[in-house]
Amino acid sequence: MRLTWRPLLLAGLLLLAFLLYPLFQDGFQSLTLQLVAWQRDFHRALTLAITELSGTPSPATWMTLLGISFGYGVFHAAGPGHGKAVLTTYLLSQGGAVRRALALSFAASLLQGLVAIALVVVLVHGLGWLTRQAMGSVAWVEQASFVMVALLGAWLCLRAIRQLRRPLTVAAGQHQEPGHGHDHHHCCGGHHHVDPQQASDWRTALATVVAIGIRPCSGGVLLLGAATLLGQFPVGVAAVLVMSLGTALTVSGLALASVVARGWAERRLARQSSARRAGRLLNWAALGGGLAIVVLGVSLAVTGVSQPANAPLLGEPPARGGDEGATRHPLGG
Repeated sequence: MRLTWRPLLLAGLLLLAFLLYPLFQDGFQSLTLQLVAWQRDFHRALTLAITELSGTPSPATWMTLLGISFGYGVFHAAGPGHGKAVLTTYLLSQGGAVRRALALSFAASLLQGLVAIALVVVLVHGLGWLTRQAMGSVAWVEQASFVMVALLGAWLCLRAIRQLRRPLTVAAGQHQEPGHGHDHHHCCGGHHHVDPQQASDWRTALATVVAIGIRPCSGGVLLLGAATLLGQFPVGVAAVLVMSLGTALTVSGLALASVVARGWAERRLARQSSARRAGRLLNWAALGGGLAIVVLGVSLAVTGVSQPANAPLLGEPPARGGDEGATRHPLGG
């Protein structure tokens, strides 16, 4: 019974963080506005680099453009965003191997770049829209991403509930002794918990990648728009792909940290409790992670409807004392 208080402690810490969030909200918003300003500076540098490449193409101008694109991707991924929140919550609560975490990180980042390319190809090249109009359509794609995040969280909750109910059936019908049967084949309770391989099956992994990657990188859309105006669209595509690589490196670092933290928690539970109890606690963690993803997706969707984005990289940054910085969701990206 020594571990029964820990879920209550975790719930109390989450409640405390929710209550203390307004105290740090102003500082968080200031940091977000500063990140937006830095992203604008990066985009100006990208525009200047692709303009110089268009005028005087050379290996030096190529390397400058690709280097700035890579740096933009690394920096952009370091800021707040719902994709990183979903991926880290998924890996912390559901589990996953290092190879799977890296694959999810790179696949989601690459998909963001590919969606940005497809958006410009269809809307700008195909329908003749302006870049500003294409940026306005990003808000609708964002909403689809937020809805998919909420659905992903709901699916994870449903699977965790099924896993939580399964041990009760086994205990009532078979009355297995601790350590008997299949328990010794798994460090955390065999079928009585969400195994990392089972939790990271290809369907859930694909849904996670799509929910994160369907939202295109705004900087990539703007860069492709500038490349189109200069008649250098293939160059813009190459720069966006390099930008996706920079994003993937930063996101993969967060993913690896999540996997390491999850592994440490599993090993600690295995030493301090029975396999059955450890598996049940991991199932509760999976349910909590799914609920967190549901709340995040619903919150972002509601915020997107009530306060739609206005492509801040295209215009002047909002005033620090204005309402826009106070109402935009901090994880909207």
